Amino acid sequence: MLLLGLALLAWLVQGTSRFWRGAVIGFAFGLAYFVVGVGWVRVSLHEFGGMPLALAWFSAVLFCAYLALWPALACGVAAWIAPRGGYEAWLARAAVFAAAWGFGEYLRAHLFTGFEWLGIAQSQADAGPFAGLLPIIGGFGAAFLLAAIASLLASALAAARSTADAGRWRAGVSQLAVAAGVLAGSWSLGLIDWSRPEGAPLRVSLLQGNVAQSMKWEPEKFQATLQLYERLVTEAKGQLIILPETALPAPLDRIDAAYIERLRGIAFAKGANLLVGVPLREEGRFYNAVVSMGVEPAQQYRKVHLVPFGEFMPLRTLLGWFYTHLSIPMSNFAPGRVDQPSIRVNGQTLGISICYEDAFARDVHRTLPDATLLVNVSNDAWFGQSRAAHQHLQLAQMRAREFARPMLRANNTGITAVIDSRGRVTAQLPSWRVGTLEAEVRGHRGYTPYMMWGDLPMLLVFLAVLGIGGAQRLRRRSTASALRSAPSEPA
Repeated sequence: MLLLGLALLAWLVQGTSRFWRGAVIGFAFGLAYFVVGVGWVRVSLHEFGGMPLALAWFSAVLFCAYLALWPALACGVAAWIAPRGGYEAWLARAAVFAAAWGFGEYLRAHLFTGFEWLGIAQSQADAGPFAGLLPIIGGFGAAFLLAAIASLLASALAAARSTADAGRWRAGVSQLAVAAGVLAGSWSLGLIDWSRPEGAPLRVSLLQGNVAQSMKWEPEKFQATLQLYERLVTEAKGQLIILPETALPAPLDRIDAAYIERLRGIAFAKGANLLVGVPLREEGRFYNAVVSMGVEPAQQYRKVHLVPFGEFMPLRTLLGWFYTHLSIPMSNFAPGRVDQPSIRVNGQTLGISICYEDAFARDVHRTLPDATLLVNVSNDAWFGQSRAAHQHLQLAQMRAREFARPMLRANNTGITAVIDSRGRVTAQLPSWRVGTLEAEVRGHRGYTPYMMWGDLPMLLVFLAVLGIGGAQRLRRRSTASALRSAPSEPA
């Protein structure tokens, strides 16, 4: 469905050569796409942030309108740059539309802390035909090819409407053949294994406490939460036991030391290690963190990429009206250092991400190639029973596929899951219930092309295509202007 929607968008953009018309088309598409896809931000604002429902909806739509600016920019640029020639220019139009779209997604993922969520390549996480390209060119590269295929389909549709022109029919067939060839090649690349298992199998226990977000930070719920996780740790069978993000809902130094020692003792008696999501406080600053404890020395990871409006509050002067109606606990975290050492336990090096850090390939990339296992701890209860948790799982699958590493996900309300090095979910718990996912995994070693080069090759492709296309557009305008101003010959 997404490919058909993109093809319709490309067809509409091909029908105009004006930037603003293309931008309006792209904005309308983007606004509908994001309101449907990430409109769930209203849940956290209203149900857990205390914001009035009408204002929460207004804020959510405003956020989606901002996100829609990037499709608007992409479609405006594609409309202005793409050649307006006949059917023979279909390949150039496809390249320009794809480069503009891919560059727009790249900018959206990086500017103003970035929001990589709901990139079109996310549709390929569940064994889509372009999934095999993720370890080679990453999500932005897969988005480029998806957009190119959409443009080819749009051009083929336009050619099919011209029943009297055999040349246009031949061009339409050529476009479909190129699209089919790209799809077949992408599927073939998916057969390659880019990493190999290393070391003995490791038994893991992923805990899902299902602590209601509305009660998570309430003092009367605090002891019950601690007792719940103590029971789950006691019952766990794994050598590595992983608790969700902020499973212990208070700074570590404010939790009874005897309780922490009991957890450590339980792990030690099992010959196991724990990874515990818990806030840390140091010199008056708070950090969203994961702390290890058990048979190996204590280590920690502090979240680097914080969620704006959730873990820190930007633009307080400009958005005073917004913060007046918003009350989110623990929303003043400080970021951890980018160069933190990895946590090493059970003979594995863990590439840890917290919450939506795994939505950003660059955040997971920091831990590689050293990491043999990827670990994400999160709490998607913030978004209620919406599509957010399923989208988050898709993003984790993309990261596992891009870097050819298994991913372990411990999530407060779900989706708690084990993902293999090819991005496939091999085990998961039902959401919205207390449980422990017991599984066996092996660490992986190896390099994917995307791990080695990151987004740089595709970024250069985007800039080269748009630069060449822009130069040709300016030359066409200059030529047309010269022809209009040239004096006509006397009869």
